[in-house]
Amino acid sequence: MLIVVPKGRLLKDVKNLLLDIGISFDDSSRKLILETSVKNLKIAILRSWDIPKFVNKGIAEIGFVGKDVLNESDDKENFYERLDLKFGKCRLSLAALNKVPDSNKPIIATKYTKSAKEFFSTKLQNVEIIKLKGAIEIAPILGLSDYIVDLVQSGETLKENGLSELEIIQNISTRLIVNKSAFKTNNKMIERIVFDIEEVLNGKYKN
Repeated sequence: MLIVVPKGRLLKDVKNLLLDIGISFDDSSRKLILETSVKNLKIAILRSWDIPKFVNKGIAEIGFVGKDVLNESDDKENFYERLDLKFGKCRLSLAALNKVPDSNKPIIATKYTKSAKEFFSTKLQNVEIIKLKGAIEIAPILGLSDYIVDLVQSGETLKENGLSELEIIQNISTRLIVNKSAFKTNNKMIERIVFDIEEVLNGKYKN
């Protein structure tokens, strides 16, 4: 059985959560597939954006991934979004330079094009959306866009670059996803992992 976990800022939280349910692994090497303390259970550390694809295709039975990534994924018909893990919290927000631009068809720079399109369609607003993958904050500063849609944690990066957070589009957290076929086969290991994680979450967030 394979669990896929994200590189970067979420890895520590996921690793600690798995440790809470008795699953440990050593990620200090450059190995792509890692053994765990549980027999027949392996871990692969992937880029967040690739995790839905691996779980959707049934390569991995379980994955940990941010809601921001799930919103953008085209690969989600074959997995359940099983749990909100309540960590990795941030927000997807609309921001602009302190002087809000006046435009009949504003330009939006973002990595989250699906979420941006859905947001502006609910407002019945005609916009042009430009997809960027780097530092989104620089787009309005250099005149590429009027607004940005991006993840915000503290808001300090926006402030330091003369940008203001105008509206929260969605609150984001890490989710546990499970391949539908694997879950339906009554895999006892999957059931135990999901149950144990749920118990840990209930203990941490019962209030």
